[in-house]
Amino acid sequence: MNILNMKTNTVQKIIFSSTIVLLLLGFDIFALMTMNNQIDKIIEVKKETFVESATTVNLSDAKRKIEELKKIDSRLDNILIGGGKIVNFISMVEELSDDLGVDIQIDDVDFNDFEGDSKKELGELTMKFRILGSWQQVTTFLNSIESVPYVVNIESLRLSSGGQSGNVNWSADFTLKGITN
Repeated sequence: MNILNMKTNTVQKIIFSSTIVLLLLGFDIFALMTMNNQIDKIIEVKKETFVESATTVNLSDAKRKIEELKKIDSRLDNILIGGGKIVNFISMVEELSDDLGVDIQIDDVDFNDFEGDSKKELGELTMKFRILGSWQQVTTFLNSIESVPYVVNIESLRLSSGGQSGNVNWSADFTLKGITN
């Protein structure tokens, strides 16, 4: 009976062990399925975080670029001769001539829109001048005109001298062009 008792005891142990193994295997399968769901959720959250951070970076880049464009636009406003600034610009040129002791004569003032500007936002101010003075006064005036805080170019400059041998006067006929907005 000992052998039969031993066999029954062994069979019971095998059944008990098999049940434990099956339960552990079932628990492992359940844990793997749950972990896969959790991993999928973690991956989804990471994707959302990445997209959100990329959007935040893009928005901050866009905001920074808008600020840079505003700075450039304000600088352009300061260097372009605005429609309301044309009279002020002419007054500034006349004051400069007074300060330097140069006689000035404005022969022509013309304003044109740029041909290629379909919105007519930019234009060109063309002014023809004649100035009279000593060589120092004339050259100082021309240098000063080129350094005004606007976008201007001196074009078609013609210098000539005249007067008596002891008192030489110089004259400069030139065209000044500036960009307007």
